[in-house]
Amino acid sequence: MALATIYNRLPTLEVADERFNEREKMFAQLGGLLEQYGNVFGLCLVHAHCTISDDEVMLRRGNVSQPEKLSGLTKLYAERWMSSGEPYEFTTRLTTAPPEALLEAFNRLTSHVGVLGLYHIDKEDNCSKAIEHTEGRKNILMPYTNADQAHEATQTLTAWDFGCRNPVTMACNKVIVCDSRVTRIGSKHKASLRSI
Repeated sequence: MALATIYNRLPTLEVADERFNEREKMFAQLGGLLEQYGNVFGLCLVHAHCTISDDEVMLRRGNVSQPEKLSGLTKLYAERWMSSGEPYEFTTRLTTAPPEALLEAFNRLTSHVGVLGLYHIDKEDNCSKAIEHTEGRKNILMPYTNADQAHEATQTLTAWDFGCRNPVTMACNKVIVCDSRVTRIGSKHKASLRSI
């Protein structure tokens, strides 16, 4: 299946968040599993903020992810995978693909949810919390500030690094948050039903 087709079939942030219930149970199961693999991978809420064309891929360079033409890329590494193991977001930095045994166990535990995936953790992030916002078709990741904390009610947790706490617990120090106040089309995420 084409990369754009995979990406364009991803749910919106709102739909993905609504489908991820029983979080504490999932965190307990997945924290131990990811620890077995050295916490090289974290848990992510699989979603998209925009659509991409057939000749594009969602690519992260530094703190910005945006659609880029495949024809102009020389190096491309998967950074996020669905529970099936299919990659849907990429980066220019070298990453490691999840081992087959991890993907099989992860898929067994999460496939019924349909919106959980794995992401490659950049250990240089030092377990810091970050917030993502959108500008056009760009997703921009910034350090989480006290000002962001004042708007927690409008944020959706989207990524968890269970290796930031020892022992692994249901609370995670590192999370990526999508700020639903700032979105792709005015005040709406891709195909979102709710606006602010």
